Amino acid sequence: MAKSMKRIVFFLLLALLGLKANAQRFSVALGVYTGITASYTSDKGIENDPRYEQRFEAKLAPFGVNFSLDYESFGLMISPGLINLGQNFYLVNTQGGQDGMRKIDLQYLTVPVSFKFHLVHFRAFKFSALATFTPAFLVDGSEELNHGPTKLQFPTSTYSILPPDYIVEYDGVIAPAVNDYVIAEKKDFRSLQLFAGAGFRSEWDPSNHWRISVDFRVNYGLFDPRTQHYNSTNDESTIKLYDIPGERRDIFAQFTVGISRYIEFEQSEKERKKKLKGTTRKYVPTRYPGQKVRQSQPKD
Repeated sequence: MAKSMKRIVFFLLLALLGLKANAQRFSVALGVYTGITASYTSDKGIENDPRYEQRFEAKLAPFGVNFSLDYESFGLMISPGLINLGQNFYLVNTQGGQDGMRKIDLQYLTVPVSFKFHLVHFRAFKFSALATFTPAFLVDGSEELNHGPTKLQFPTSTYSILPPDYIVEYDGVIAPAVNDYVIAEKKDFRSLQLFAGAGFRSEWDPSNHWRISVDFRVNYGLFDPRTQHYNSTNDESTIKLYDIPGERRDIFAQFTVGISRYIEFEQSEKERKKKLKGTTRKYVPTRYPGQKVRQSQPKD
């Protein structure tokens, strides 16, 4: 699948680079960016588990490289980079107090391919809508739980697999302290995930060759991030002690700021004349700011 994705990206680049023959002006930019992500983990098992409560926080998207090709009304952007995803959850006791944490940490090397539709396009400023498709390759992944001595509302379906030091009472289960309890590790997550997303991007050119960008987009994971093997694990396994099986999807917002070096290209007058040869269109010289076109013959 990874080879197929590389081919798709390669052919997209070739197709859009070929468009320069039909465009009078275009620009190419190469730069770097950094930012943050905010994840929402939609997990049917966690949603139906009274032991967990949502917690929202930001994680780093520490570094990325951006390549973009822009025409007058649209563009293409490829921006590979590292991102950290995964929502954390509070572990709540039978009284509603927070006694621990369930942490989901996923790090991906992503290769977003974004189509840009310029909604506002001035000489030194662009505001664009984005449609993005992102292959994401797993770098690291873990899901762990920590809590102190507490009383929790374990689902009755887990009573048969409770360890001996977990005591069932009428209003819950008394559980001992747990440190670094592994719910899932790297091998339990897909090595390749795909995201589809949309967002907005603004770009400002403070000088003739430098460009500053601000980017915001929301991405939706197309597959459950965990492997099929993990999801099909026998329900009697103790790995399910703190995890009710259920479909999961990762959704995240990403905000980045970047700086790029760009070069503008413009079709030469000779090329424009050649294109118009044999057509009924009239050749009109390109005007530049401050330029005056001679209307009369030069004097001897």
